[in-house]
Amino acid sequence: MKYVRQVRGKWTVRITVPKQLRGLIGKRELVATDLSSSPKERDAQAHRIIDGFLAQIETARRQHARLLGSPEEAKATTAKRHYENIIGSYARKREGMPTSADIQAECDRILDRIDRGEIEDGISSRFNLYTDLELKGRAREFDANLRSRRLAALRVDFQSGETKRVDADVEAEVARLGVDLAKGSRAWQSMAEVMMRAEIAALERTLEMDRGNFAGVAADPLLTASEPVHPAPMKKPRNGCGIALSAALEAFHRERSAGGRTLAPRTMEEHRNAARMFIEFMGGDVDIRSVTKQDVIAYKRALLETPNRYTMRFPGLSLPEAVAANMQLPQPFSTLAPQTINMKWLSHLSTILQWASNNGHIETNPAHGIRVDTGSKSHRPASRTPFTTDELKIIFGQPFFEDPKAYGLEQWALLLMLYTGVRNSSEMARMRLENIYEEQGVPVFYLADASKNERSKRLVPIHKELIQLGFLDYVAARRADGQVFLFPEWAARPDKVNDWFNVTYLVRIGLKAPDKVFYSFRHTLATALARAGVSRDVSKMISGHAPQEIAATYIHTTPITLMNECLNRVTFDLPIAALKA
Repeated sequence: MKYVRQVRGKWTVRITVPKQLRGLIGKRELVATDLSSSPKERDAQAHRIIDGFLAQIETARRQHARLLGSPEEAKATTAKRHYENIIGSYARKREGMPTSADIQAECDRILDRIDRGEIEDGISSRFNLYTDLELKGRAREFDANLRSRRLAALRVDFQSGETKRVDADVEAEVARLGVDLAKGSRAWQSMAEVMMRAEIAALERTLEMDRGNFAGVAADPLLTASEPVHPAPMKKPRNGCGIALSAALEAFHRERSAGGRTLAPRTMEEHRNAARMFIEFMGGDVDIRSVTKQDVIAYKRALLETPNRYTMRFPGLSLPEAVAANMQLPQPFSTLAPQTINMKWLSHLSTILQWASNNGHIETNPAHGIRVDTGSKSHRPASRTPFTTDELKIIFGQPFFEDPKAYGLEQWALLLMLYTGVRNSSEMARMRLENIYEEQGVPVFYLADASKNERSKRLVPIHKELIQLGFLDYVAARRADGQVFLFPEWAARPDKVNDWFNVTYLVRIGLKAPDKVFYSFRHTLATALARAGVSRDVSKMISGHAPQEIAATYIHTTPITLMNECLNRVTFDLPIAALKA
């Protein structure tokens, strides 16, 4: 098949990006690796991947043709992008500058240190401290002076035709567009003039905002031209007197991590992804005061059409572009689940905007209450259901489960998910060997990297049937090999096993269904614990839904021994010969 080849034992799809489109796509080649070794499955995977890559190239080709085919539109687009970047940079810089309260607090701190004798009683040391304080106190003034001087210099350059102050910006834009522009050519000069006009207008606006005038708008015709019509429903950002969404997120994270407090890294990453996706939809980093409820509702509609894992399936495309590219495929990829949209992307966006509202950046949270209507919970079918006994026999009755000594990532991953009920990629994928040990004589996993909440960081006993299959021997062998992670390849790509199980394995064994997924193992253990008579309190301790200190209510026992005894009541009667011995 065209574009498919075997490289170092791995089947790979590789498509070269045309030179003129590389600036738009950001890559020389589009590559996907680790295709299935089964010819039938590999062909199906390859067709989907190739369709996605070609759709991405076609989208970039149309965008490139549009930019080259309409010089005035291209100039306006370039000018607005440069203008918005400068305004956004100014807003972020201003947000990080010390306030008068910060300066006073620093002054008081220095005087306290002098009184306590922590600073040498010498002219040199005190002079350095006062100099630092003076620099901080005049930071805004210094920055305004620098911008004023650059503004004056750019005006002179524009009149004389000198481009040196914007040459780097022109080079970056040329690379982004993937066009050939010789330095010093008329086309180069034209783009440099566009950059200078945009920067002059932006610097003028920043100086107005320094003086408290946040109502002004750019007057240059390049910046007031009507927006071009794009194939994707992408909005251009609207600047105002507030802070950008990205700046609000950074400030929110700084506040949440102040004083030694922590916010789970995975949650912080999801916040960043939620902000990035909304920014892509809006067409750029947007002033949060300009975001309306209608914007968020339109974003919700776009999410319902957004393909799953669009950044992987359409690398280099924004959210609206990925939606458009997916619709062009003969067999489009499945789209985001309503529950995922509600619990992640709309919820996280609302969290950021609620912080902004609480801190006076906006009057109200425009994302509050906006969710995908999924119906009443009492009438809604479960999105993920446990595996039945018969389904478990099919899953674990395949030939590659026959010899435990030959088990690798796939076999152990499925068994661990079943017997521990952990949250796959956020818990077991990055399991370190140092976090597998004995506690009070019980072999355990310490889920140190669990990130959903503090209760997630817990100990989970290792089930006796995992030990019977040789899991501890597997751990010892990994240690002897000098490994850090239990499964290095899973740690490198946390969704690796999930994707293989959901997309490939369940299809191959005939169990593919909307409510049967990798996460179903977690529900399977919870159901088995209930059937074995384990109390809800203990079941929640095992799953991470309750703090393990709750075991103190059980007399003469400890959390580990209690959980171990309860967990080992569960047996799944798997069709593996080593468990029958």
